[in-house]
Amino acid sequence: MSSAFSERFKQLRKKSDLTQEQVAEIFHVSPQSVSRWETGSNYPDTDMLPHIAIFFKVTVDDLLGTQRIAGEEQTKEYTLAIRSLFNSGQLYQAIDMARKACKEYPLHVGLHYHFVQALSTACSEQTPGFAENTEKYRDEIIAICERIILLSDYKTSLGHRVQLLKQYAAWGMKAEAKKVLETLPTEIWDSQEPWVGLVLEGEEWRKNQQHRILRARYLLEYLIRDYLAKAGLSTMQKIEFRQAKIQIESLIDIIAYDDPESSLNHLEIAEEYMLLAESFCDLGDKTQALEYVAKATTHALHHTEVMDAMDEEGSGYIAWSTPRNLPWILWQDHLLKPAFDGIRNEKDFIASFELLQANSRELK
Repeated sequence: MSSAFSERFKQLRKKSDLTQEQVAEIFHVSPQSVSRWETGSNYPDTDMLPHIAIFFKVTVDDLLGTQRIAGEEQTKEYTLAIRSLFNSGQLYQAIDMARKACKEYPLHVGLHYHFVQALSTACSEQTPGFAENTEKYRDEIIAICERIILLSDYKTSLGHRVQLLKQYAAWGMKAEAKKVLETLPTEIWDSQEPWVGLVLEGEEWRKNQQHRILRARYLLEYLIRDYLAKAGLSTMQKIEFRQAKIQIESLIDIIAYDDPESSLNHLEIAEEYMLLAESFCDLGDKTQALEYVAKATTHALHHTEVMDAMDEEGSGYIAWSTPRNLPWILWQDHLLKPAFDGIRNEKDFIASFELLQANSRELK
């Protein structure tokens, strides 16, 4: 919402010969809220805008003084363009495109989501220059997340609150992260999530259960990943956890997808297999290490095919922080590490190494 709203709202109030206190009473808000609307330091909930427009006998477009969320075809084109840039590793071009789109459609939550996703990816530790990017984009990320939360109803805003919480935590801003955490629901168990299946039947029940199981999988994956990173596990324990995680994911794919093979996350599987290979190298188990290097290579090549297909349709995109494709990343960032020196001269290792190297290229 722009300053045009503040100016237009104040103009309409005065034209109607109403005080801020009278307007506050009409719309069941505090006089301080009305004052903040007029100074531009805060804005009414988007659900309230139609009521304000009706009261003052104007359109919402007139009230906002800017183009209301419209032009669905144009916003779809922007979304497709941003996703295509993501998929091809053109992160900074995606940032520029998202910024332009958000200026043109300042109330479009989806475009703002892509914008903050692009900026957050630029600040991720996996992105070259992330420290400088964090310095450059941190305040903007916070402002956009707060804006999305303001534009959304509470349920819709939950994902964006989590995004803001994660960013605060990544930046060591624990006090700010805790404040956002306190706005989230406190309990998963005593909620609709695990129990809605009890009141459904037939195909509706089946689809619902698939969806809930998939959501539970993502939560479990995150918890295991966090545990692996912070629990101080031994190499053998890390191997056991990673293998268990892969087994859980495989089982859930069979349950939650009608076509489990097409749903495989080849990116994550390839990365997990490469980490397992490195752990087996640490233990001196060459056979297992070579096996997992080969598996990682296979999934990396599958992932490249999937990324190429997604470029054409713009769906299932990934916010990729580098133009390098996955084979290139595995070859350069993993297999060149000293950890693999113990198997470097093995025939199977050389085959995987050369295959990844040969398929390394910039994304389309």
